[in-house]
Amino acid sequence: MNSNFFMARILAAVALALLLYGFIIPSVGFNGTLERIKDGKVEAIPSYTYPLWNFYQKGRYIGVNTPQTARYNLKKMIEISEEIGVPSLPVWNFSLEAPNYPKEAFPQGLPVYIHFDGLSGEVHEMNTINHYVGMAPMERGGIYEIALVPYALIALAMLLVLFIVYDNKWISRLMVVPILLPFLFVGFYGYWLYWFGHNLHGGAITIKPFMPVILGDGKVAQFTTHAYPVIGFWVLIAISILSLLAWWLKSRALKNQPSKKATPLQHFIMLIALLIAAGTSAYVFKTDMEVDTLGKISKVIHASKPTVPTAIIETPEPTAEQKEAIIQEREEQRKEQELKVKALEKRAGSAGKFKVSPMYKSNCAPCHGVSGEGNVGPKLVGLSKDAMLEKILEYKTNEDEMHIAVIEYMSEEDMEKLAEEIAQFDAL
Repeated sequence: MNSNFFMARILAAVALALLLYGFIIPSVGFNGTLERIKDGKVEAIPSYTYPLWNFYQKGRYIGVNTPQTARYNLKKMIEISEEIGVPSLPVWNFSLEAPNYPKEAFPQGLPVYIHFDGLSGEVHEMNTINHYVGMAPMERGGIYEIALVPYALIALAMLLVLFIVYDNKWISRLMVVPILLPFLFVGFYGYWLYWFGHNLHGGAITIKPFMPVILGDGKVAQFTTHAYPVIGFWVLIAISILSLLAWWLKSRALKNQPSKKATPLQHFIMLIALLIAAGTSAYVFKTDMEVDTLGKISKVIHASKPTVPTAIIETPEPTAEQKEAIIQEREEQRKEQELKVKALEKRAGSAGKFKVSPMYKSNCAPCHGVSGEGNVGPKLVGLSKDAMLEKILEYKTNEDEMHIAVIEYMSEEDMEKLAEEIAQFDAL
């Protein structure tokens, strides 16, 4: 056998092994798991999913508030309702720093990892910030692409198997797909970043449409952002380089030696590979049907559409005197809030001792202040438990645009606890 043929097969086999290990096995094995957890159908999760997730999660980022006993243990993470990410190799990292997320508590800021088939990291916390500036939830991005990823990865694996089994120049040309794989990812990722930055709805603060940073550091409102490739991207680069070298070697070999007729053994190997691919695809499709993937996609898209006002009421431009009066009134309100915050701090002994629950900090503090004193949102100090609970229930029932993203998944017990906590911010 020509040595170029042999080396081309070896390089393509290594690329296939990387694709299987880093993306296909975890993506197929975990498919539908998050949907079953959200639907309360944990008993339907296959038993092999637990050791699979635990294995791939070793050494990965876990939320700072996750108990040590639950880290890298899917069963315990589900039991305590911790945020769970997909186990495939993360390809890109997007992190955010803000004054209300101090380095001592959040040494990596708020990191979110982008995978071929989903997300991991501080997704809920990042969605809160996105809601604050008027961006859609992160799950909205690439929603169709993510659903198709397992099938696309299986097809890509079959392409590599075809290249390994047969010596044919037309099949060799298909290697352009794995060669371009990292660039295809960056293209889709860049498109969805653009979509997020140019499809803003009414947030707590108003910002102009913008292009979030793809690579490097940036700033959105008062938040500092960082975006960089991680291990999954470098694996894609390795697959790309290996595929390019394999294609080049086989192309050289085919120039010096005409294509030979395929043997029965080659056809048999290909048949086995096709049966495995077909069975795996059928399993993924069956899982998608069971968890109603298309129905959930439709629901997410509908929920993320901005509401269009039925009428626009024009108001006259305020006079210079009115503007000055508004500024003065806001300044007086700011000073009044500062006095109340200082009084709260004094009563608690120090600002550090006056703590709030993670639920309040994640869902309410960015807009309403760390102690309900008000920020870009109205103050909560002085509201009774019943009044606050009534407001929360009203927001959830009416799917209030400013609040539904952060209270949609709260249970009645969670809402009652939150109302009780806010009621403790007594009026001064």
